[in-house]
Amino acid sequence: MTHKFLGKGAVGPLSGFPWPMPGNRAAGAWVESTGPLALCASGIHICRASDLAHWIHEELWEVEADGDQLDGFDCVVVQRARLVRRIDEWSGAGGQRFAKACVEHAAAQAGPSPADAIGGLFEDADFMSANGYIALAAYTTALAVSRLHAEAETEAAYRRERAWQSAWIAHELL
Repeated sequence: MTHKFLGKGAVGPLSGFPWPMPGNRAAGAWVESTGPLALCASGIHICRASDLAHWIHEELWEVEADGDQLDGFDCVVVQRARLVRRIDEWSGAGGQRFAKACVEHAAAQAGPSPADAIGGLFEDADFMSANGYIALAAYTTALAVSRLHAEAETEAAYRRERAWQSAWIAHELL
């Protein structure tokens, strides 16, 4: 199963493309890409469950894909895709629960005084979570957690935190 985060009304946040939405219990119309697939350049970019934290936006959709596929680090690029259903829990309280869980997870890793351990990043993430800036709260907590580790481990720690975040979304909301 694959997914796609979109803006309100199923609009691509980077492309501005309005995706055909499902209706009458049927998937939306297929969206097709022409030409060879290329990461960040050509094709339809969608998410595996493990990619979700990298693409957070207002709406989360289940997507059906078909045709050629190119695996990227944090996405899959496909020849064609269509929206199957909106994950309503994300747009409701789910996104906010996720942001709060990110802050709590970072705090647990930082110990009894997360502000002392992580500094201003923790307060920033807490503020963002409380005020509905879900993507920024998730990014900032991952960055904060990465700084709890030695410099040689920061990238690996960041990636582990983003993996935890993606797993949280998949487990709690899909």
